[in-house]
Amino acid sequence: EALKKRDLGRREKRSADLSLLAGSPIDAYERYTRAAELTRNSHDPLWYASALEGCACAFIAMAEAGGHGVDEYLENNFQLPEEIMALAIAQGVAAGADLGDGRGKTMTVDRTKTTLPQAVTALVEEALSVLCRHEKLAALHAGLLLKLADYVQEEEEGHLR
Repeated sequence: EALKKRDLGRREKRSADLSLLAGSPIDAYERYTRAAELTRNSHDPLWYASALEGCACAFIAMAEAGGHGVDEYLENNFQLPEEIMALAIAQGVAAGADLGDGRGKTMTVDRTKTTLPQAVTALVEEALSVLCRHEKLAALHAGLLLKLADYVQEEEEGHLR
């Protein structure tokens, strides 16, 4: 039973990879999200981290594709998982972002909205936190860290909305 669940999550992740390669980042995102849930629940850390990385790649691909209904789709259907949104909000607070209205009142945070760089960073940092717990995955951790650094250096500014 546990092996079947694990294999189902892995197959879903592979399907997401193929969707992304085929040029369908929206389908890929949906499949990566399902794969992340399945692999997290089956305690498969490598594949869970890989599915999170895939979600981040799908976001970037959607932003790059823009104009093909992506913005409307995201506006109407997209909602970050609670744990990812909590990470993005925590990062904003840690970076000194003002979540208040300037008059001492705290604004209500719309948990369905975040900037693309915040979402990408939150997903990748969650994947990094999973990878750093396992010594044998150190090379993957380093590679993902370098990908994040490259994203921040080269593309992040262009994805701010």
